[in-house]
Amino acid sequence: MKFRNDIGALRALAVLAVVFFHFKIPYFDGGFSGVDIFFVISGYLMTKIVLSGFEKQNFSFKEFYIKRATRIIPALLFLLIGVILIGGFILLPNDLQQLGNNSFFSSLFISNIDYYLHSGYFDIASQNNILLHTWSLSVEWQFYLLFPILLYPFRNSYSDNKIRFIVFFSSLTAISVAFNHYFNNTNPSFSFYMFPTRAWEMLIGGLAFLTEGHIRKSITSPLRKILAFLGYCTLITCILTLNEENISWPSYYTLFPVVATFLIIVTQCDFKVLAFKPIQWIGKLSYSLYLWHWPIYVFSIYLGLNKPFITLPIFVLSLALACLSYYFIESNKKFNKIRFTLTCTSGVVAAAALVMLFPYKELKTNKEIQHLTNYNTNYRKHDLAKQFRKGSCHLDIDNTFDQYDVEFCASIDTTKRNILLLGDSHAGVFAQSLKEQLATEDAHLLQATVSTSYPLLDPKGPKASCELINYMYQSFIPKNAKDIDEVILVGFWGSQQYPDETLKIKLREVIQYFKDKKIPLKMIGQTPSYTIIFPNILALQLKNSSIREKNYVEARSTHINNFLKTFVSEDIYIDIYNLPDVKKYNGQDPYMHDDDHLSKYGADQIVRYLLRNKLI
Repeated sequence: MKFRNDIGALRALAVLAVVFFHFKIPYFDGGFSGVDIFFVISGYLMTKIVLSGFEKQNFSFKEFYIKRATRIIPALLFLLIGVILIGGFILLPNDLQQLGNNSFFSSLFISNIDYYLHSGYFDIASQNNILLHTWSLSVEWQFYLLFPILLYPFRNSYSDNKIRFIVFFSSLTAISVAFNHYFNNTNPSFSFYMFPTRAWEMLIGGLAFLTEGHIRKSITSPLRKILAFLGYCTLITCILTLNEENISWPSYYTLFPVVATFLIIVTQCDFKVLAFKPIQWIGKLSYSLYLWHWPIYVFSIYLGLNKPFITLPIFVLSLALACLSYYFIESNKKFNKIRFTLTCTSGVVAAAALVMLFPYKELKTNKEIQHLTNYNTNYRKHDLAKQFRKGSCHLDIDNTFDQYDVEFCASIDTTKRNILLLGDSHAGVFAQSLKEQLATEDAHLLQATVSTSYPLLDPKGPKASCELINYMYQSFIPKNAKDIDEVILVGFWGSQQYPDETLKIKLREVIQYFKDKKIPLKMIGQTPSYTIIFPNILALQLKNSSIREKNYVEARSTHINNFLKTFVSEDIYIDIYNLPDVKKYNGQDPYMHDDDHLSKYGADQIVRYLLRNKLI
């Protein structure tokens, strides 16, 4: 296949966009769209290989699958061996076991299915998943497996009637787009991770192959250059301006980078700048760089090295490992032999299974470390639902608005002070503690808390969450304003759903809303958030005395706490950030069970502080 500078440049742009996005480099908020560029390129190349084989009547399934396997698998195996060896030295037992699990499913190219099945709002932060990025490789591999099988029965149609074949191909694309639209509204996690909802991006690449000849003949060279230039401008705009906090993905927004990539491929304009050697070099390294950058970044976070000055060293290290992978693995002809590749795959699958299934609990490890590494899992299983009053007073992403129990959660008690707890999951953490402690103060708790949606007048997020917040602002509070003695508003304002100044405007609207209703308002302030779950920080400190908690604190949580105090008055905003009264660990319970949610132990301490000082 003839080498094309434009495709090499697209690969370079895509991988750098993804790397800079993951490394949180400013202005690359839309870098996640680099994965979609890769999907279109893959679809184009695979369609070209398969249909050219059909046309020449020499297509071989065996040869096709062998070439895909020897191209993709060796570098992935090299990565998996590397991260398992590194993980064995630095990871806690539970995290090493999870790495074994993720390595196992990644080596079988079904990690996207595993991540979908185990995804959820209260899961361990995705940035702790060393192999999270392999979901896209799994989607591509599933495409490689199914694509030629799906097209094979129609091979004669491609040769005899290309128009009919293009209509058929377009229909497949439309079906995948319909799947994406449906699941984007009903099951966003499925829409993100699964092959049926992602296939259309690769099929668009296939349409680029089917139509490129006609398009090049139909339009003039100057117009082709204009379209290609617009394509590059669109991609750069997407990379610099899209923000995952404000949009769902994949969605109709995804059409922008997908169609832009389509235009660049079909116009095939070989601008001189595209031949620039560093660009083409990054393009060659793109697969290996994609593989290595994320694990290196996650390991740096795990070791508490998430400081801005670390970004350049981990980029250089990622680049060095990508070079090692490209020149010694990807370019090594030994790995062109399928038997050798499959033998290595079997070994890695077996090693990953061993790491995944090893009985770590039987090892004579520090019992306190073992308790802390299991704390979040056990807490979610046994304590979380009760703490939040989940499914009746707190609506998680798997709940519906109909499940909210108004009588149980928001009934007015005319004999007591009625205090309404309103907010997201950072409000939910206080539910059980407030319920219990307010009862001793002759006060009655009303609760309306949700997952992932801020308690603003125009909420966004899961349908049930928005419905409950809208119900409270538009119906319940206006009807019961005279009987509500106080509202406690809590939100994880540092999750960056909005830029600071936009958030400031929206919170002022909420403050004015309660002022107009003559309802006293209190805002419980921010707590620290961490780059890994807090119990693991404690466990790492026991394992290594040089570990410092401050190295794991998200700078954003400190910033947003200080920012809120600049415009929310002191009589409303209660600053609880790093309260000296709060003990972070009592030998049994940490004050947080994950990276930013208080445990019952932590919430109890803060509520006692608030009541003791008459702050609520």
